[in-house]
Amino acid sequence: MKTQMKNRTIRNSGGNSSCRNWKRQAGVTLIEAMISLALSLLVTSAMVVLMANSLGTSTRVIHMSQLTDEMRNAMSMMTRDVRRANYSANSLYCYGYSKCGFAGGNAEQTGDIQIGAGGSCFTFTLDRGFDGDATNDAVGAFRRVTTGGVGVIEMWIGAGGTTPDCASAAGAANWIELTDPTTVNITALTIDDAGSFTKEFSESKTSTFDSRQREIHIVMQGRLRLEEDMVTAGSLDQTIVARELEDIIYVRNDFIVPTI
Repeated sequence: MKTQMKNRTIRNSGGNSSCRNWKRQAGVTLIEAMISLALSLLVTSAMVVLMANSLGTSTRVIHMSQLTDEMRNAMSMMTRDVRRANYSANSLYCYGYSKCGFAGGNAEQTGDIQIGAGGSCFTFTLDRGFDGDATNDAVGAFRRVTTGGVGVIEMWIGAGGTTPDCASAAGAANWIELTDPTTVNITALTIDDAGSFTKEFSESKTSTFDSRQREIHIVMQGRLRLEEDMVTAGSLDQTIVARELEDIIYVRNDFIVPTI
């Protein structure tokens, strides 16, 4: 009887001891908590950096698209107009008669494409009224000017009979802005016709004339104003979003120049 009671006491004692040990291990130690906190902080920091990089990349893509659209619109207007330079509604009469562009001819040409202001401005004539006479239509012209330190592409909108002045003050009444100076800074515009060439023709061995085939090369460079302002304020080291557009235009209408 005493032996059975003693065994029962041992079993109870062992059971109580196991219960106490289990309660002691129910939580975590301070070191374990600090390690878990450090790992969580590390993972969270990595996620924040990844999200910031993703958002920054998306923002730059949006800015680049905005800059590209603004510059392409201006380039498209320039290339569209200069491609049709010296167009005349009477050009059909030139079929079989190459000298019709001479002074007094059916498709008289009033002037070749002129490049001035250091290659940042050009002018041209165009029969906009489709009446065969370009002298009563507005001369076409585009230029780059600087307003308040910001480069802008402008288009001439003066009436017929007026002559574009590439060197006139920015914002003159006969010029209209094609690019938004609050959004884009056009840092450079270069136009050249180095690819053009002239051929000499002869008729009846009594007179000669030159026909000039023109190739216009346009290069435009621009930056986003938003980033330039951030650089000025010191919140950005350098401008990231910049763009350069280049186009080569083959003028459809040759320019006829009488020589003798």
